[in-house]
Amino acid sequence: MNAPASAADQSNAPAWVRHRALRQWVSEIARLSKPERIHWCEGSRAEYDRLCAELEKAGTFIRLNEKLRPNSYLARSHPAM
Repeated sequence: MNAPASAADQSNAPAWVRHRALRQWVSEIARLSKPERIHWCEGSRAEYDRLCAELEKAGTFIRLNEKLRPNSYLARSHPAM
Protein backbone atom coordinates (compact mmCIF):
# COMPACT_ATOMS: atom_id res chain seq x y z
CA MET A 1 0.00 0.00 0.00
CA ASN A 2 2.35 2.77 1.14
CA ALA A 3 5.98 2.65 0.10
CA PRO A 4 8.60 2.40 2.85
CA ALA A 5 10.21 5.67 3.81
CA SER A 6 13.84 6.31 3.02
CA ALA A 7 16.15 8.37 5.21
CA ALA A 8 15.64 11.45 3.01
CA ASP A 9 11.95 10.87 2.23
CA GLN A 10 10.03 10.29 5.45
CA SER A 11 6.66 10.91 3.78
CA ASN A 12 5.96 7.19 3.24
CA ALA A 13 4.16 8.33 0.09
CA PRO A 14 2.70 5.72 -2.25
CA ALA A 15 3.86 5.71 -5.88
CA TRP A 16 0.75 7.58 -7.06
CA VAL A 17 1.78 10.69 -5.07
CA ARG A 18 4.04 12.41 -7.61
CA HIS A 19 3.93 15.99 -6.31
CA ARG A 20 7.49 16.44 -5.10
CA ALA A 21 6.76 19.52 -2.95
CA LEU A 22 3.94 17.67 -1.17
CA ARG A 23 6.20 14.70 -0.45
CA GLN A 24 8.89 17.06 0.87
CA TRP A 25 6.38 18.93 3.04
CA VAL A 26 5.06 15.69 4.55
CA SER A 27 8.66 14.54 5.16
CA GLU A 28 9.45 17.79 6.97
CA ILE A 29 6.33 17.59 9.15
CA ALA A 30 7.13 13.92 9.92
CA ARG A 31 10.67 14.88 10.92
CA LEU A 32 9.33 17.57 13.27
CA SER A 33 6.40 15.69 14.76
CA LYS A 34 7.74 12.09 14.70
CA PRO A 35 4.35 10.43 14.10
CA GLU A 36 3.81 6.76 14.86
CA ARG A 37 2.58 6.30 11.29
CA ILE A 38 1.56 8.22 8.20
CA HIS A 39 -1.52 7.21 6.25
CA TRP A 40 -2.17 8.55 2.74
CA CYS A 41 -5.90 8.52 1.99
CA GLU A 42 -6.83 7.28 -1.46
CA GLY A 43 -10.59 7.68 -1.05
CA SER A 44 -11.87 4.18 -1.73
CA ARG A 45 -14.98 2.75 -0.09
CA ALA A 46 -12.84 -0.03 1.42
CA GLU A 47 -10.58 2.55 3.04
CA TYR A 48 -13.59 4.47 4.39
CA ASP A 49 -15.11 1.30 5.86
CA ARG A 50 -11.79 0.26 7.44
CA LEU A 51 -11.17 3.70 8.99
CA CYS A 52 -14.74 3.86 10.35
CA ALA A 53 -14.35 0.37 11.84
CA GLU A 54 -11.06 1.41 13.50
CA LEU A 55 -12.66 4.55 14.95
CA GLU A 56 -15.69 2.57 16.15
CA LYS A 57 -13.44 -0.03 17.80
CA ALA A 58 -11.45 2.76 19.52
CA GLY A 59 -14.67 4.32 20.84
CA THR A 60 -14.32 7.53 18.85
CA PHE A 61 -17.26 6.63 16.57
CA ILE A 62 -20.59 5.29 17.78
CA ARG A 63 -22.74 3.78 15.05
CA LEU A 64 -26.21 5.33 14.98
CA ASN A 65 -29.47 3.47 14.40
CA GLU A 66 -29.13 2.06 10.88
CA LYS A 67 -32.87 2.39 10.20
CA LEU A 68 -33.04 6.04 11.19
CA ARG A 69 -29.54 7.15 10.16
CA PRO A 70 -28.01 4.73 7.63
CA ASN A 71 -24.20 4.78 7.47
CA SER A 72 -24.02 7.43 10.22
CA TYR A 73 -21.88 7.77 13.31
CA LEU A 74 -21.63 9.97 16.37
CA ALA A 75 -18.04 11.18 16.65
CA ARG A 76 -16.59 12.41 19.92
CA SER A 77 -13.16 13.89 20.38
CA HIS A 78 -13.05 12.82 24.04
CA PRO A 79 -14.31 9.40 25.22
CA ALA A 80 -15.86 10.80 28.41
CA MET A 81 -18.13 13.21 26.56
